[in-house]
Amino acid sequence: MLKRFLLAAVLIVALTGAATATIALNKITGIAEEVFPKLNQINAPKGVVKPVYSGGPQTFLILGSDRRVGAKDAFDRNNPPHSDTILLVRFDPDHEQTSVLSIPRDLLVNITAAGGRSYPKEKVNAAYTIGNRLGGTRGGMVLAAETIEHEVFPGLQLNGIVDVSFQGFIKVVDTLGCAYVNVDRRYFNQNVGSTETNYGNIDLQPGYQKLCDQDALDYVRYRHTDSDLVRVARQQDFLRSLREQVSPENEIGQIDTVAKAVGRAISSTFHASASRLIELAKLIAFSQSKPLRQVKFRTTDTNYQVGGVSYVTTTPELEQATLNDFLHGHGQPSLPAASASSTRPSHHSHRGGAASSTHVPGTYPSQAGRDEAARAAAHLPFALLYPTLQTGPSEQQTVRTYALSDPEGHVHRAYVAVWRQSGLGGYYDLEGTDWLSPPLFAHARVQSIGGRSYRLVDDGSHIHIIGWRSGGALYWLTNTLLEELPSAQMVAIAESARAVR
Repeated sequence: MLKRFLLAAVLIVALTGAATATIALNKITGIAEEVFPKLNQINAPKGVVKPVYSGGPQTFLILGSDRRVGAKDAFDRNNPPHSDTILLVRFDPDHEQTSVLSIPRDLLVNITAAGGRSYPKEKVNAAYTIGNRLGGTRGGMVLAAETIEHEVFPGLQLNGIVDVSFQGFIKVVDTLGCAYVNVDRRYFNQNVGSTETNYGNIDLQPGYQKLCDQDALDYVRYRHTDSDLVRVARQQDFLRSLREQVSPENEIGQIDTVAKAVGRAISSTFHASASRLIELAKLIAFSQSKPLRQVKFRTTDTNYQVGGVSYVTTTPELEQATLNDFLHGHGQPSLPAASASSTRPSHHSHRGGAASSTHVPGTYPSQAGRDEAARAAAHLPFALLYPTLQTGPSEQQTVRTYALSDPEGHVHRAYVAVWRQSGLGGYYDLEGTDWLSPPLFAHARVQSIGGRSYRLVDDGSHIHIIGWRSGGALYWLTNTLLEELPSAQMVAIAESARAVR
């Protein structure tokens, strides 16, 4: 979201003359004061944060908290907040990428607060709650950072900390124009007070769609039937989707509005200076067109039980491997040069049957769901493509057609077919629409595989989304949130898609 503030920096470059440059600098300073208001500036103890201005790699800790200091209800105001999201973001111009790493909120750690107070065998998100109880928002941010630097990733150096309230997050997302997101499956929960439903309400259908306001918050916070790792993967995916639709060229008139929304939503260790804002803007602007790499936190157990409470566990060796990957890892998935016959039949002339691609381990011919897909095809103005291959563990779930509006208000037709790959959050989707330029592929790279041009959104060593155009429509296959399908399987399933009648 800070990319929008690059516009202010651009003004300095574009304007000439000392007087106009001074005016532009004053404007940027004013924006900086709105983004980082003094009321929400946090001074961290020496050594916890090391601000740098070198233009090199920088690492920031992002905490998503449910602090509610302005709530009308006294319980909400006084109840200690929690950091439901613990995210490390590294902008790395040297490797031309941005890396994102979510730390599981249920990670088992020992916490040491100011004065040597010890809190053994706690969840890592308890550091924010304990610190907040002892020292307010500053205490929560500092203790969370210290716990991560000392207990989780010894040797990690943070360059800044940002605490985002969830209510503020909603306002910022809405100010940015909401977010188009691939909702991977049906999300539904109605809290009726029972143990099974004692979570937030949510009601979302699968498919590519715009999420605003409470829907966006419900989606990123959902944890009713998912593991902690799936939840953080969903949050990373949402942030990637939000990044793809930020278009600063169209938002010059919204700088002040966005700045104020961000300033109300965050507390941070950043000070309101024009130079600092420009430095951050340059980093984020640089990352906008570069790969966003999701780094997975390595664990030994995601459901370790202690006294009836579930924790995520790891080892020092796995933590170090995760940190090394986050700081130094880079690369793109290895893809087959050609995985299908050059005589592959046309998508629109093929009426079913096995795909012509060579066998890829873990994929099998399937007719599951084709009758449902054929019925759905009657409601579309373009061909409904449906795969003739699926993975061994997957089960076909549903085929849904729906209307999809673009940012200009034009209504398009779309469909989504969903497969369940694994028990916890493992859903992959094949989608299609006559909207040919959604933000989803704003920064995709193009690669020819088997004679067809594909648009790839990859994440480190895995394909996250593989898309292609055919017959006046855009189609794509989306991996599970945990990227359980290897790249070869993603390509094979995409190539097996055939038109149904």
